[in-house]
Amino acid sequence: MDRRISPRVEWHGPIHYRKGDEEKFRTGFLANISTTGAMIWLPDTVQIGDELNVVMKSEYDPVPVHMHMRVIRAVQELRHGYHGFGCTLEIHEPWEKTAAQDN
Repeated sequence: MDRRISPRVEWHGPIHYRKGDEEKFRTGFLANISTTGAMIWLPDTVQIGDELNVVMKSEYDPVPVHMHMRVIRAVQELRHGYHGFGCTLEIHEPWEKTAAQDN
């Protein structure tokens, strides 16, 4: 039985992330996402409790989606040199809001 409030959707694609507003964005990968959380794979380690600014854009999105995530768990095993992290999705700018600002 799934405990999730909303189901996770698999979406394997690149994301750009950073810990602070002053840091440069780096590239990681999203494995799945729901309205409340996501699984991401990053080339470096972050700590449980860290907050991340994440930007995602797929071929289906008219503009990038900006999200604020908090790391809540870490996967012990590396996958292809990447570290896995389960995150809560704290804030996201909906596609409609972002698209309206760009017009």
